[in-house]
Formats: sequence, structure tokens, C-alpha cells
Amino acid sequence: MTTSDNLPAIRNASLADRIEYSQQLAFANLLPPQYFKQPANVLWAIEFGESIGVDAITAITEVHVIKGKPSSSAGLVSALVRKAGHRMRTWVERDENGRLLKAVSTIVRSDDPDFEFKSEWTIARAQTAGLLKANENYGKYPEAMLKARSQTEVARDACKEALCGLGYTPEELGAEVNDDGSIVITTATVQAGTSVREAATAAQDVTGVVKATKDQLFRVAKLMDAKGVIDKLGYLHLVHPDYTFKSTGDLTSAQAAAVEGALNRGEHLSPTPQDSEEGQASTAPASEPAAAAPDGEKPAAGGQQQPAASKEEPVEGDVVEDGPADPKVLRDLGISMTELGITPHTGKGSTKLNDEARFAWLSTFLGVTVEGSTKNLTYDQAQRALAELRRLQAERAKLRNSLYRQIGESFNRLGIAGEERFHDLSDLLGRTVLVADDLTHDEVVAVAEVLEQALGSEQPRDTWDEMIHAAKAALAAETQGEQQSGGF
Repeated sequence: MTTSDNLPAIRNASLADRIEYSQQLAFANLLPPQYFKQPANVLWAIEFGESIGVDAITAITEVHVIKGKPSSSAGLVSALVRKAGHRMRTWVERDENGRLLKAVSTIVRSDDPDFEFKSEWTIARAQTAGLLKANENYGKYPEAMLKARSQTEVARDACKEALCGLGYTPEELGAEVNDDGSIVITTATVQAGTSVREAATAAQDVTGVVKATKDQLFRVAKLMDAKGVIDKLGYLHLVHPDYTFKSTGDLTSAQAAAVEGALNRGEHLSPTPQDSEEGQASTAPASEPAAAAPDGEKPAAGGQQQPAASKEEPVEGDVVEDGPADPKVLRDLGISMTELGITPHTGKGSTKLNDEARFAWLSTFLGVTVEGSTKNLTYDQAQRALAELRRLQAERAKLRNSLYRQIGESFNRLGIAGEERFHDLSDLLGRTVLVADDLTHDEVVAVAEVLEQALGSEQPRDTWDEMIHAAKAALAAETQGEQQSGGF
């Protein structure tokens, strides 16, 4: 990657020649969108490319500006490292079955050949950092994504001066890489006076999340109808329990793909009779008891009953009927739903809203209409619902512990320890936080994301301190507003 001397837009050409060249090149419809019909952007790319020693086309195709900061592909980062005379190597490691374990990149500097810089990225580490949720390509192209992460990380650590202001991929600065390698750039920023919740939302916005396409939404809707999903929003919540959707249109491309995959695998769906001629799904509400099963057969899941193979009267035998739900199980159901955020409403009118959410979840999971009261559930239905809720709780607890570790590592990287961590969290949240368990699940997720955003900036500690100051200013403004609005 060297400067092309035959281009008119080289450094020793006049400014007028470079401008004219940029104006002509800008109308090439093969250019990336941010350069097409944007001669000023083309000129910037040419000048930036000249500063790092690459030709104009390489700068245009490999350098992307995210929130005012230039970023590049991992390939260009590697080229700059090697151009500076340092030795860089990248490889992947697999287990005995060929499954990807990790991507590893190392750099040995030319001026310090006895020390090796190393970066290792695994899918588990990417998941802890929230990358799998933000970019579906970690599921499609895990090897390429992990290699890119390890390359840029070790380059920043070993030889930042060789990167000429680059060193981050577009994804690391907040752009999601599509299947074709193009990026989506957003302009979301965290403004002064925002709360930690708003800062977390903005942090999600700047990841360049790609909304689900019409084709994806059509496939999801068609699959839901084919699988008999009545409460579509309830099903979305089952697949993505940490998100609230007002409609399927809120789905990102990655989330829609996850829902489509769950539907194809039959996840969160009640079993249905395999032979449509032998049985039809019951439409009776859960309040109606299931009919007794013929001798030697078990009741179908969800209270549905397989009809007898013949029209003859069943012989007498020991038939075990599915009795009413255990009151203790029903209490545990209510507690678990509240803890998982399925029934999150409080205050006036909350009872009705929570009941609607509760019955929607149960109806979707059990595959039958649940209404009126959970006391109408059968013993089997209540037990299966509680087992599913406890599974979801275990998954959430596992995620929470993982985020605890991520938050701890992030604070270590920022140089923040001990009580100072809780002071910062108290300022961010506007309330006293003494121990980690004082945080709700949503707050743990938000704090992890905001810390990750701070660490992704050029000055991590300064950015973190600015976030704290912004949250304190927001709280002070809110308090002052309440005081001014009071009185008689």
C-alpha cells in the first residue's frame, strides 16, 4: 500500500488539482455511500491517506470516520504494523473436534525483539463484552470477527504510534459491520445532563444497530402463524427477555434472526400432535380441566388430550387426572415473573397490566389460552411454567455474574478501585449503591455497556468522569425543577 505517483491528487500537486480530482472521483457510483457525490469527503480521504502513506482508493475503501474519528479495517491496521517494521502474526486455535476456541494475535517490535505482545479473543469474551448481541456476524463469521478484534487490540497495545491515528475497526467505534462488509454509521452521542439509563441507550444507539428488513419481519410473522404463536410480543420477550418490544418493527436484524432461529428450532413452543388426523390442538382455556387419558397414554403437554385410537369406550383402569396447581407453585410463579420483569408494573392500574402480561406469557408458553386467574392452571401446567421460569432465572444469573466480572475488569482498566467504584455508581444512578447486589439486572447491563463505551473512547478515564458529571448534573437539574414546581 503505497502512494500512487501517477495520481494528480498527490501531496506535491496543487490544491486546485486535488480539488478537481476529488470532484471528478466523487461521482463514481462504485464509491461507498459516505463518499458518493461528497467531494469534500473524498478530498479528506485523499489527504488522510497521504498522511499515512496509502493511496487514495485504499484510504476511501479502508478508512471510515465514526463520530469524527477515523477507523480502519483490521487488514489496514496489520499492514501499517508490518510497514513500520514490526512482526505480526495471527492464527486461530481449535479443539480436537475442529470447533473454534480462540483467535490469537502477537506482535514483536523491531526495537524490542525479546518481548512479545499478545491478544486473545474467544466467543465467551465477545459475549461478555456484549458483542454477540450487537453484531450477528459473530455468529455467522466468528473466526474473522475474533481475528479482527485480536489484531487491532494487540496493535494498539504494542505500537500505537505506527497506526497514525487509526487502530480501531468501525465496529469498535460503534458501527455494525454488515454481511457485505459495509457499515451503518449513526450520529447518536451522549450529551451532558443525561442519566446512566439514557447514556446506556445512547451507547446502544451508536453501535450502528441495523433494523430488521421487511423480508425478515415477513418471515418471522409467517413462521409465528405457522407455529401457532398467538401472542407475538410475548414470544419476542421469551427469546429476548432483556428487551421490551412495542411491535415486531422494533426488532434489529440480529434480534429478528434470533427469533427466526428459535421458531425454526421450536423453542418456547408447546408440543403439538404430530399427526393432524389423530389430534387437533385444544382451544379450551386453562380453566377447563383436561379430559382423562385412555389407559396407557399420557395427557398431551399444555393440558391438551390425545384422542383415543378407536371410538370404543376405554376400559377401566388406573387413570391419573391432572389436578389443580399447587398454591405454593403459584406463589413461586408470581415471584419469578416479577424478578424476571415479566410483570414489572407498579402503581395505579398495575394489577391489570401485570395480569395481562402474566396471562400472555403463560398462554404463549403453554400453548393454551390462560385467563381469569393462575388458579385455573392445572398441576402439570404450573409445574412446567415454573420450570421454564427457573431456567430463565438461571440464565439471567449466569449473565449477571458474567457482567459482574466484565464490570470489575472495566474498572480495573480505568484505574478505579474500592469504594470509589460505588461512589461513581451512586452518582451515575442518583441513589446510594453500597454493594453490587444493590443494582437491578437492567442497571447491571446498563453499567457494563456504559463502561465499555468509555473504554472504547480515546481517553477512557476522562470519558468516564464526564459521564459521571453528566449524570450528577441531570440529577441536580431534576431536583431543582421539582423544587421550583412545588409550592402553593
